[in-house]
Amino acid sequence: MKIKLDYNYLMSDFIGQEGISKSEIEKSIEKLKIASDNFWNRKGKGNDFLGFIDLPDYNKNELDNIIKVASEFSNKIDSLIILGIGGSYLGTKAIFDALKPNYYNELSKEKRKYPKVYFEGNNLDANSINNLFELIEEKKEKFGIVVISKSGTTIETAVAFRLFQQKAKEFYGSNYNEYIIAITDKSKGKLKEIADKDGYKTFVIPDNVGGRYSVLTPVGLLPSAMFGINIEELLKGAKFMKEICSSSNVYENPAYMYALLQYLMYKKRKNISIMAMWSKSIESLGFWYDQLCAESLGKEEKGRIPITVVNTRDLHSRGQQIQEGQRNMIVTNVFIERLRKDIIFPNDKENIDGLNYLQGKCIHDMLKGAFEGTNFAYLKEKRPTIDIILPRLNEFTIGQFFYMLEVSTVIEGYLLDINPLDQPGVEAYKKFMFANLGREDMKNFKKEFDNRIPKKEDYII
Repeated sequence: MKIKLDYNYLMSDFIGQEGISKSEIEKSIEKLKIASDNFWNRKGKGNDFLGFIDLPDYNKNELDNIIKVASEFSNKIDSLIILGIGGSYLGTKAIFDALKPNYYNELSKEKRKYPKVYFEGNNLDANSINNLFELIEEKKEKFGIVVISKSGTTIETAVAFRLFQQKAKEFYGSNYNEYIIAITDKSKGKLKEIADKDGYKTFVIPDNVGGRYSVLTPVGLLPSAMFGINIEELLKGAKFMKEICSSSNVYENPAYMYALLQYLMYKKRKNISIMAMWSKSIESLGFWYDQLCAESLGKEEKGRIPITVVNTRDLHSRGQQIQEGQRNMIVTNVFIERLRKDIIFPNDKENIDGLNYLQGKCIHDMLKGAFEGTNFAYLKEKRPTIDIILPRLNEFTIGQFFYMLEVSTVIEGYLLDINPLDQPGVEAYKKFMFANLGREDMKNFKKEFDNRIPKKEDYII
């Protein structure tokens, strides 16, 4: 059940000078070999954070413990609240949205079998937090908290955690700590300090794995197991893709080919990268990749801009721009070949809507027709597209997807000659944010902020 990479409609054979020729690929092989060597032998920039390479080879005892703790925790609660931001929640939400029913939380407990799931701590949003508080207070159901932060100082998560921790104390009394699990650093950081003081069960984010590459650590595995995901299959899919990615032949390695094609298109000024998800269920997979791509490659005034859309929904907006807008875009379609359950379109005697020509067709066949038709329309206008085809949507294929794009992102970073494993720009804004909020150790940045050039009244309407 291997995912496929189809790049026919990106090649110059089909779209002329807007595409890539085989000779351009061949001319880049030596550069790709250097990137590959730096990756697998851990010699490239940011190599201290290449630990995600080994995650598919998870220790069996550690995995069994995650599954055991997840089962015990989920069995004693009605709602699971996951607190984290960026890589601390995007991968888990992608798994949840892809593999659980769209209206999962609305199902009865008997149908769900696992707790309802809520994601918070990913924005400074009083409305959202208050809404969840009100829900907790109205339902009076047992809730559990999984808080994820390596440092414990990421403000969005830290603020939410203090608030939800207080709610747990009010709800459970002295044994509130039995309903909180922290996923954090092994030995240091504010969250680790709090967890040790209050006696929370903890799981470790490895030192050599960055947040956006951490979905196959306890960060993604533990909460996913709590809502019924087969995390062993997820890791098997990643391991399967790891073996494929170990090939040095770019024509056999989808991660290498995807990285190289994106790099070559970027050199041709295709700096807008659209990931078109052909199902609402996988929109969050696109958001996971948005962060992976943007935070890894957007530095030193380099890197393409990733944007996620859902089709056919967004064909009514982005579709116009892609079809006839600037020629600075490349589209990656992500399409699911077969669904678990489809819908056959019925006949209607009156046929007032004129849709009887669709009688007997499956909704997914209609989607496939739209997918193929859209690709052909782009082809006619010489607009480049790549297709990632998921044979089915399950743990095994999602594991492949995660691992392929993580490898591909680092390789693309090395082709760009940047460090794809740091995020200096993210750290920059935090200094002024913390300064404005009054953190004592940031007071020098407060002075800089206060001395900024003031706004001119001429430019305010």
